[in-house]
Amino acid sequence: MKKFYLIIAVVLAVVSVVGMLACYSVDNEDMAADMPTGNLGGHDWVDLGLSVRWATCNVGAKSPEEYGDYFAWGETTVKDNYTEDSYKYYNGTNLTKYTAGESDKLTSLEQSDDAAAANWGNGWRMPTIAELKELKTKCTWTWKPEGGYEVKGPNGQSIFLPAAGYYRGKILFSEGAYGSGEYWANSIDVDGAFRAGYIIFHANYYGVDYGTRADGLPIRPVCEK
Repeated sequence: MKKFYLIIAVVLAVVSVVGMLACYSVDNEDMAADMPTGNLGGHDWVDLGLSVRWATCNVGAKSPEEYGDYFAWGETTVKDNYTEDSYKYYNGTNLTKYTAGESDKLTSLEQSDDAAAANWGNGWRMPTIAELKELKTKCTWTWKPEGGYEVKGPNGQSIFLPAAGYYRGKILFSEGAYGSGEYWANSIDVDGAFRAGYIIFHANYYGVDYGTRADGLPIRPVCEK
């Protein structure tokens, strides 16, 4: 009889420990989901209280203030000349991909053509137009004298977007304290397929618009919650 009660006690103890571990695991998952900052694949993110998490740095940058690398829209490697003639999806006469119905129906980047996914992997991607608009409308934007905006989310967390300018041809334009920032979205303008969405800002303005796909712009990745 004593042996029987001993077995029951051991079983109950094991069940209790398993239950505690299960609760601990669930609590840890909930805690991770609620964390304001974190790291994915070696790259830091911040939860601004929006629909996605935002990277703290541009692709190719090691700190928030660095400009990082520049990409023509839909290209995943840097180059030294950003022109229509050097653009991957232009044959000198027509666009060859992401044509909004001219030769295909693609309007948003496939993963293989997404500079964030190609360079960072691990669930990173370029933001959508809707996510850029959310960043614009739901956050507080404060211009910093070094050139760029502190973007503070509704939960009080923030990121910094430097005024990194843009490449056209071999020349970097409009960077720095008196310049502007332009960051690609992952979709084209369906009314003009040679243009793609981006967020653009300078000291007195920030908004979402469309720019020439052949220009070289920085990328600020996002990842899912």
